[in-house]
Amino acid sequence: MAAVLGANYMSTRRTFLGLLLLTLAFGVPLFAGIERPELSASLTNTIAKLDREPQLTDLIRREYGTSDEELRWASEHSLSWGEISALAYIQATTGKSFAEMTGQNAPRDFWTYAENAGMNCEKMAHSLESFMKRAERERNSRIFDRLRASRRIYPSPDLGSGFGLFQEALDFRHLDLPQPTKNHAGSGILAKGEK
Repeated sequence: MAAVLGANYMSTRRTFLGLLLLTLAFGVPLFAGIERPELSASLTNTIAKLDREPQLTDLIRREYGTSDEELRWASEHSLSWGEISALAYIQATTGKSFAEMTGQNAPRDFWTYAENAGMNCEKMAHSLESFMKRAERERNSRIFDRLRASRRIYPSPDLGSGFGLFQEALDFRHLDLPQPTKNHAGSGILAKGEK
């Protein structure tokens, strides 16, 4: 009886392990292919924000090493800055030209195209997001530099510890003229400023 129970236990154990391995073998690729909609939406949102940027040519050249010919081709085909940035990232990863990727409808759905090319879509989304933040910083820096150059800013004198006295003088200007608060009769000594 013990031998039968031991053999039955071993058979159940092998069956359980086989089913577990089979589930893992077929289940992991299914879970790996599940698209994370929040990242896909984030990528689409980032591309839309990059579309509103005024000029990204120099930044794309520096960041992704995109050639002038590719950028010229993109501008001739009326691609937006967001699309050009995404294509530049994919080109830096896969080495395909803009014309080849556009011919394969990459701008229609960058997420799916990157997945089919064997790329890590999460890395692409994060890279384009940091690229967008860098573009915003550079744009804001250019705006502030122009403002600084257009206005003449005169340095204020260093007031040091006298600043508090200066502020007090400004505060006292709004008070009424000083009047004596007490009249001392009979002392015979005149207060300063009295006749």
